[in-house]
Amino acid sequence: MAQILISALLPIIITLLLGYFAGIRKDLDGYAAVILNKVILKYCLPLSLFGGIVSTKRIELLKNGPVAAWILLGMIGGYLVYFLIAHYGFKASRQVTALRALTISGPAIPFIGPVILGALFSRESALLIGIGSLILSSIQIPMSIVLLTPDTKNQCTSVKNTLGPIFKQGIVWAPLLAFVLSMSGC
Repeated sequence: MAQILISALLPIIITLLLGYFAGIRKDLDGYAAVILNKVILKYCLPLSLFGGIVSTKRIELLKNGPVAAWILLGMIGGYLVYFLIAHYGFKASRQVTALRALTISGPAIPFIGPVILGALFSRESALLIGIGSLILSSIQIPMSIVLLTPDTKNQCTSVKNTLGPIFKQGIVWAPLLAFVLSMSGC
C-alpha cells in the first residue's frame, strides 16, 4: 500500500518542486505558467479524457454505472448538504455558501486524478476521472454559477449567458462526446 501511495504522490510532489525551483531561478515567469495551464486545460486534459472514455467499451461503461452513481451522489450530495446547512442553518450568504460548497465537494479530479487514480485503478482511471470531471464541470460549476448570479429581473437570460461558455469548454464537451460515442458502440 505504501508503494502505491508513493508512486501516486511522488510525481505530484516532483512536479510541484520543479515548478517551485523554476520560479526561483526565473526560468518560468507568470506568462509561461498561464500558457502552460492553457495548453494543459484546453488541449491535453480534454484529449486525455476523450481518449480514455472513448476507448472504454460500452459493456464497461454499463458495468461501472453503480460507481458513477456513487460518485454523483457523493459530489452532488456533499454540495447540497453543505449548502443547505450553511445557508439555511447558519444563515450564510448564498454566494459565499455556493463557493464553499463547491470547494468542499468539487474534487480536483481532472488535475490530480490521472496521477492518483491511475496508480490505484489503472484500467478504470480514465472512466472515473471522466465521470468526476463531467459531474464537476457540467453540474457543480453551473449550479454554483447560478447561485452566484445576483437576483435580477432577467435571471434566465443572465444564467443562459453565463452557462453558455462553460459548455463550450473542451473539458466539458469532450468527455460527453466520448461517452455518447462509447455508448453508441462507435
